[in-house]
Amino acid sequence: MALEYYTPGVYVEEVSSGFKPITGVPTSIVGFIGETQEGPLNKPTMIVSWGQYFDNFIGYRLVEKMSPRGTKVLDANGNAEMEHLPNDIITKLDWGIYAFFNNGGSKCYVVSVATPSVTSDPKELKKEIEKITQEFKEKKDPKKQNELKILETKLAKMSSSQSSNISKEIIGNDGGPNNRTGLHCFKDVTEIALLVAPGITEQAVLLEVLSYCETFNIFAILDAPQTLDELSNYGLATNFNGLSELGAKLVSKQAAVYFPWIKTYDKKTDSNISVAPSGFVAGIYGRVDTERGVHKAPANEVVRLAQDLEYNLSDVEQETLNQKGVNCIRNFSDIGIRVWGARTTITVADPEWKYINVRRLFNMVEKSLQDGSKWAVFEPNDVFLWKKLKRNVTAFLNRIHKSGALVGHSADQAFFVRCDESTNPQENIDAGIVVIEIGIAPVKPAEFIVFRISQKSPAMADDAA
Repeated sequence: MALEYYTPGVYVEEVSSGFKPITGVPTSIVGFIGETQEGPLNKPTMIVSWGQYFDNFIGYRLVEKMSPRGTKVLDANGNAEMEHLPNDIITKLDWGIYAFFNNGGSKCYVVSVATPSVTSDPKELKKEIEKITQEFKEKKDPKKQNELKILETKLAKMSSSQSSNISKEIIGNDGGPNNRTGLHCFKDVTEIALLVAPGITEQAVLLEVLSYCETFNIFAILDAPQTLDELSNYGLATNFNGLSELGAKLVSKQAAVYFPWIKTYDKKTDSNISVAPSGFVAGIYGRVDTERGVHKAPANEVVRLAQDLEYNLSDVEQETLNQKGVNCIRNFSDIGIRVWGARTTITVADPEWKYINVRRLFNMVEKSLQDGSKWAVFEPNDVFLWKKLKRNVTAFLNRIHKSGALVGHSADQAFFVRCDESTNPQENIDAGIVVIEIGIAPVKPAEFIVFRISQKSPAMADDAA
C-alpha cells in the first residue's frame, strides 16, 4: 500500500519487482561415512582439502602430503614432535577421501563413526608401558617420556575401538538433534548431494544407505565386493554371472554400483594396494560437474592415481554387467583406466531412471525449486502468485536449457511450466495448496556409437556431349 503524501516534495519508494531468482543447488558435495583414526565421532565435519582431512582425522602433522600415511615430523634430536604418530592402521575412508580430492572433488562432509580396531595384544602393550615407565623414572630420558606418551595413546585407542562394529555404527540411530549417530548425522547437513561409504560392501548396511538416499533425494555411490568370492554374502554365484545380479540386490533409482576395486601406489609398503572405487568415482562426479555440468554422464573419464585394477574386464564380460546396472572400470591400452559405465542399479526394473546423469539432474532441479520457492509460503494464493511462480521457474529452466542439460532447439521443446486455474481449482485454494506442473526433457548419454558403412558404386560418368 502506498504511503499517504501531505507535504509537497519528492519521495522515493522501493517496489519489489516480484522476481525471485532460483539458483541451482550444489551437485557434487559428498557425505563420507566410515571409521577414522582420530577426530570427532558422529559429527559432520566440513572438509575442503586433503590436508585438512589429514589434520582432523588422521591425527599428526604432515611434512609431505603424498598419501594417507604421510611422514613423521621429527625434532633436531630425531624425536617425534607430535604425540600422535603415523601408524599402520589406514582406514578405507582415509583412502577414499584421498582418492576423492585427487580426482577432482572439492568439498565433502565427513562423519566418523568409529576408530579402527587394533590387532596388537593390549597385555603386551601394558607390559611395554610398565617397562618404559620404570626406565624413565631411573634415567629421566626425554626420549622415553615421548615414547611412553605414544604407547599410552595407542592403548587408549585400542580400548575404545575393540568393541566397534562398523556396520552397526554406520546404520546408527536418530535420537533427535544433537543425538544422532551414523547415517542420521547427515540430516543436519542439507547441502549433501552424494553419499559414499568407501569399502563398505555388506548388503544390510548398503540397503540402509539406499533407504536414506531415497528418502532425502541423495545419490549413493556404492562399491561392489572386492573379490568375486565375496558375492556369496549376497547369495550370488561367485562369478561374473553372479556379479551381474548385484544391481538387483541393491536396486534403487538413487544409486550406482562400481566394479572392480582399483590398485593404487602405497608409499609405506612401496607397492600397489587395492582401494574401493567409490572415492575415486565421487571425485570424478565433482570433476565432471565442474567442467561440464551435472547433465554430463560421469563416464569415459580417467581415473587418477589408478595403477591397475583388481580385475581387467573384456567387452564380453562387461556386456551383461552393463545391461544389469553394474558400472565397470576398464583398463584400455590406448586411453588408460577409465570409468566405463553410467547406469543406476534400477536399470532393469525402471528404465526411465536408467542413467546416472538423468537422475542427478532431476535431484538438482527438484532441490533448487524447493529451496528457491520458500518465499511463496503463506503468500496470497491468487493469480498474481501463480504468475510469479511460473515466471521464476521458467527463468530457471531457461538457464538449465541453455547449459545444454535439456534437449530441443527451443524452450518449448525442452520444458513446460503450468500454473494457472487449470492446476489450481478452488478446492486447492481452499486447502491452501498451489500446484505448479513442470515437465523437462533431459539429455541422455550417447552410450553406443554406431557407424554404418557400405560399399558405394562409382558414379556413372556423364554421357559425352
